[in-house]
Amino acid sequence: MKEIRSHSNEYIKMLRSLKRKKFRDEQGLYIIEGAKTIEEAVSSGQELACILISDKNGSVMRFAQQHNVETITVPYEIVQQVADTKSPPKELACVKKQENLPDLGGSFYVALDDVNDPKNLGTIIRTADAAGADGVFISETSADFYGPKAQRAAMGSTFHIPIEVCDLKKRLAGLKESGVKIVSGSLQGKEEMPEGLTAACVVVGNEARGISKEIADMSDVLYKICIYGQAESLNASVAAGIMMYDVRRALKEAII
Repeated sequence: MKEIRSHSNEYIKMLRSLKRKKFRDEQGLYIIEGAKTIEEAVSSGQELACILISDKNGSVMRFAQQHNVETITVPYEIVQQVADTKSPPKELACVKKQENLPDLGGSFYVALDDVNDPKNLGTIIRTADAAGADGVFISETSADFYGPKAQRAAMGSTFHIPIEVCDLKKRLAGLKESGVKIVSGSLQGKEEMPEGLTAACVVVGNEARGISKEIADMSDVLYKICIYGQAESLNASVAAGIMMYDVRRALKEAII
């Protein structure tokens, strides 16, 4: 176990730089927060570069020793500098990026078309995990799912579900060719889910603009969630959750 007290330490500077996507991409590293998320990352097969702790948390230190992960004790002020919130947990970990691409032989996927809010993106990934999706496809113009806000919102689900950042139009075209129906959320859509779905990909669009015209044109279904009150629309992550479970239900009914 190492100890670092200096805020100007070069390794600490590198960890602080991981708040920015440019440096996450260059280093192939990202930050996660909290003992539970750290333990879940290791249990899910993620490789940790190190764990930072600001007090000698016995359970975290034992866990790190058991899994041969370097532990560095630091003042809480350093934890605050590395995290991107003012009151982070006392434990952070630096995780090595690992590629876990979706198997294209599945029957239920989720795609994000230019979803810019990292909290929405992380929440959608978490919901896709809960709904049993076979994978998540993220457009290159969406928020970075390795970012701290997205990681907090995902609550460890990025460790469980295969995720691919890709040219979304090409990926959806490939899914269509293999028989997967593209079900896109749209205010111009219909409020009925079609019967007989056997494989589907739910597409969630940009928070302000919705799905792009190109993806709307290639969609098999434009689905509109019924709104009973006066709100014009739903938050993207809320709408995504409703759509996922509506599609999941339709797939289950088709199997039955």
